Amino acid sequence: MSTSYDQQHVEYPSRKRMAWLTVGAALFVAAGFFLMFDDSSAKGSAISSVIGLFSVLFFGLCLCYSLVKMIKKEPSFVVDEHGFVDSSSYTSGGLIAWKDVENIFMYEFMGQKMIGVKLWDEKAFLDRQNGMKRKLMTVNSSMVDATVSIAQNSLTLPLDQLYIMMVERWKRSNERASEGTSEGSSFDLFNNQ
Repeated sequence: MSTSYDQQHVEYPSRKRMAWLTVGAALFVAAGFFLMFDDSSAKGSAISSVIGLFSVLFFGLCLCYSLVKMIKKEPSFVVDEHGFVDSSSYTSGGLIAWKDVENIFMYEFMGQKMIGVKLWDEKAFLDRQNGMKRKLMTVNSSMVDATVSIAQNSLTLPLDQLYIMMVERWKRSNERASEGTSEGSSFDLFNNQ
């Protein structure tokens, strides 16, 4: 579900997609527990236990994240004339002003379309993130040269349309800034609803 409020576009998570992600994560957690406690093969039990532990930890976090997203009624993505707020994944970018964006592009990673956002000061942005999130975002930016990556899985608007909307607003913001009529960059998108 998405809505538009006076130059602002608000995306809410797709409940259907989040339900599928939740089920998938729960299955991988169950498989991880099975690998950890399966005693049928003594030779491979140490390796199975380690793989099972990583599966439980990683997909357990995914399960918690998807459950929270299904329960909470907050937007997963908001775009307005000043910038955007990305809350669409664990490694989402949060609040980003258009003036901080160097480039926006589409790319494909492992068969999934993504929107990549490259920031002018990537280091300062990554320094503001917490430990695990910073590490994941650093790995992502080294693989695809995008500071922030936006996937389709928790959005209802097709990614191609969101990309066009973002590029148009980013370009308009650049034009306003070059004319010297740019507004301030502090804004609170969530309080405008």
